[in-house]
Amino acid sequence: MKILIAFATRYGTTQKCAEMLENFLKDKQHDVDVINLKVTKNISMDNYDAVAVGGSFMMFRMNSYVRKFVQRNLDKLLKMKTGLFMCGADDKWEEEIKKGFPPQLLDSAAAKEYFGFEMLWDRMGPFFKSTMQKAFKTTEPVQKINEDNIKKFAQELTLP
Repeated sequence: MKILIAFATRYGTTQKCAEMLENFLKDKQHDVDVINLKVTKNISMDNYDAVAVGGSFMMFRMNSYVRKFVQRNLDKLLKMKTGLFMCGADDKWEEEIKKGFPPQLLDSAAAKEYFGFEMLWDRMGPFFKSTMQKAFKTTEPVQKINEDNIKKFAQELTLP
């Protein structure tokens, strides 16, 4: 199966998760391309059997690059096997993901999953860093990527 992983990241965690997904899919002998939507805007999905789309969710909003990609390609995404994922520090991801993707795409998705999050303080601006350190009550980096969820997503996306 030829699979596209299209993502956008703010601080690098979503890219790390997309690369983990890529590795799980390649381990199962799938042909995978990973594209950062901040870098590549025009993507042809004609040669793919499936696409995984995801991004960072912050301040109650999906990454704007992901939203724009979905808006431009909604008709194609609805006609192909699509998986949707998100990264972000919200336990209520099932509600949050509904704010990031159109309802018809969520309904038709072959897989939907939450990949977890990281708080990498050195990559954040001072105000956001301070606010989040107070909220998390730590100055140590927080790493909560859920590898099991990424594996589960890979399996669901590639089911016949």
